[in-house]
Amino acid sequence: MSKTSKSNHIEKIIFGGNGLTRIDGCVTFVPFSAPGDEATLKITQKKKHYLTASIETLIKKGAERVQPKCPHYKTCAGCQLQHLSYKGQLEAKQGFIQEALRIHNVSITPSPLQWNYRSHIRLNLAQEKEGFKMGYIGWDNRSMIEPTICPLFLEDPSFFTLLKDSLLILPNKGIKSASMRIFKQEDKIYLAFSTFPQLPKSLIKFPFAEGTSYKSPGKEKQLGIFPFSPYGFMQSNAPVTEKIYQTIADWVGPEPKRILDLYCGVGITSSLLAKGGHEVIGIEANRALLPSSKEVQFICSKVESALPKLLKTFRPDLILVNPPRTGLSKEVPPLLQAETILYLSCMPSTLARDIERLNDRYSIESVEAFDMFPQTTHVETLLKLRKNSS
Repeated sequence: MSKTSKSNHIEKIIFGGNGLTRIDGCVTFVPFSAPGDEATLKITQKKKHYLTASIETLIKKGAERVQPKCPHYKTCAGCQLQHLSYKGQLEAKQGFIQEALRIHNVSITPSPLQWNYRSHIRLNLAQEKEGFKMGYIGWDNRSMIEPTICPLFLEDPSFFTLLKDSLLILPNKGIKSASMRIFKQEDKIYLAFSTFPQLPKSLIKFPFAEGTSYKSPGKEKQLGIFPFSPYGFMQSNAPVTEKIYQTIADWVGPEPKRILDLYCGVGITSSLLAKGGHEVIGIEANRALLPSSKEVQFICSKVESALPKLLKTFRPDLILVNPPRTGLSKEVPPLLQAETILYLSCMPSTLARDIERLNDRYSIESVEAFDMFPQTTHVETLLKLRKNSS
């Protein structure tokens, strides 16, 4: 299938991390390319409406192209933008949102740290002799890439060497699938294993970890002390998360309001708004996430199921929505009735679709983006929508 093209100019980066160009007029996606690159390309895949290609010869580097820091960059699927300067990454993310929403100006709050910002990572485990090997999933969605470093989390190669050797003595007998989360907090390391269908035959307290936890269906065992729930929710980039919460609070304002927090997760935003003097009801379908609270009424339900009944008695001044990547189900937008809607999204395309479904009743008043995950294509977008005057 391979065919080498003449020199091509990379126009921009699209959501997902690929560069965009055209070969003989056909839209072509080029992994690991940078805006402004001039390159000869080798076609690797032909589809009805587009091509994919790889760089065969880089003739001229784009202005924002840099050398990736991680040796696993082109095999591990965790990062997509390490080959761009941080300025180039922010420009690309602004472009994702501007194109999706068809607006001209989007400000983006950068991350204070571009490396070592993650508070935790998740690694898959696979049987290796009598123990386990660890790894991220590769670009082919099958390969397991064993990290020697992970610059988003920890650049110390000695840690990953120690972890690799230690996992080889954790018994794998009777374990069909397993994963682990690694946390860092105040220069301390914590490990949390999830195994199915049972716990390992013997549990190891890893000496380099402050705490080691094991969980299988119906069983959980902790060795050492954890200052947090090892299987609960934890923000990956705390400083940027705090900026998002502060922006939400600023946009809500100090005047007491009746607020619906949809897809509220563990209820952090609900609780913060309630402490600010607002009356808040949170809705979340996953019962395991919902906390107990005296300040917030939490409802365990799908949003589309709970809203019709709830809105008969509760008239919100403001609705906050923070749906998963798939966005709002088509039943939800017609149900949203409030003067103001705040929509927090991690997926520009589904955000744009949902705004389109609301644009007969609501208009965009403010947009702010947040770079929660530098080196990746992900970006958080917060919109304020104001109800159109009738």
